[in-house]
Amino acid sequence: MERVRLGFIGCGNMARHHGRIFASSVPEAEIVALCDPDESNLAQFVTGCLPGQSPALFSDYRAMLAEVPLDGVMIVSPHAYHFAQAMDSISAGCHVLIEKPMVISTPDAQALIAHAEASRRVVSVAFPGPFTCEFQYIRDRIARGDLGEIYLITGVCSQDVIDKIRGTWRIQRALAGGGNLYDSGAHMFNAMLYLTGLSVTDVCAFIDNKGEDVDVIASVSLRFTKGALGTAAVSSASTYFEQGIYIQGTRGSIKTSIYGGHLEHWDGPRLVKYPVVPPAISLQQNFIDCVLGRATTPSAPILGLRQARLMDAIYESAETGSIVRVITDA
Repeated sequence: MERVRLGFIGCGNMARHHGRIFASSVPEAEIVALCDPDESNLAQFVTGCLPGQSPALFSDYRAMLAEVPLDGVMIVSPHAYHFAQAMDSISAGCHVLIEKPMVISTPDAQALIAHAEASRRVVSVAFPGPFTCEFQYIRDRIARGDLGEIYLITGVCSQDVIDKIRGTWRIQRALAGGGNLYDSGAHMFNAMLYLTGLSVTDVCAFIDNKGEDVDVIASVSLRFTKGALGTAAVSSASTYFEQGIYIQGTRGSIKTSIYGGHLEHWDGPRLVKYPVVPPAISLQQNFIDCVLGRATTPSAPILGLRQARLMDAIYESAETGSIVRVITDA
């Protein structure tokens, strides 16, 4: 059996979540190197994900790339660092699995895609939704026309996190790119675009930072290709976590989680009681399969580019008080 040698850039909570899955459920994966400037994160990763093993440990990812032969890298660091770390990893010959958001600007997304294509390296964005059976079912039904013409796409991501992230990089715009619009909200926007196959053409956004450096609450009106309309509401100051996507067409409608894992499908007025969903594999297994050349990723970097374009337009709209046109792939 072939083994894929992995390095991790960033070893915090989310990195350890990925690490546990790689270590326990993906037999072809071998985590051989870890990088984090915080020694306690390195220690917790080894203890929690790789007990009894001795991966190479680094505080500087460039040293890790230079000193350890790697096939792939998982990037789980502050958003503003993703671009340079991904570019350097590709230059070192590595395939890249990168946490959302892929990058925090449109030019960076374009440059990363061009570099990956020129280097023939896989880049997969770690949005969990596209890897779920629910998202595959919904995307297929919409692509087949089962919902008819899509009229309305709405999303909500209201989370109780603002007090928990104070004092961290997540509340610094220079490192995070933005607030919950860019954090958990990224899953919501990705779900809207991925499931429908549509692109946003125009946005009108209202944002309130509530005295913080990043957005705390936001409301966005959206116009999509093919005439669909939509809304998105995001908050990091809720009293509990509420999230979801609603897609309404002329023949039916869908409700789902922004992460997958939930599905309600109406065929006209009738709720489909037992929808037949396809099998799905984890994003971690898919990445290894991509590296070994036996699969492609459903969460390709074009999703990161589309989201970067959308987010750039949302922040421009909020700052200027005007409707902003969004660049599309066409």
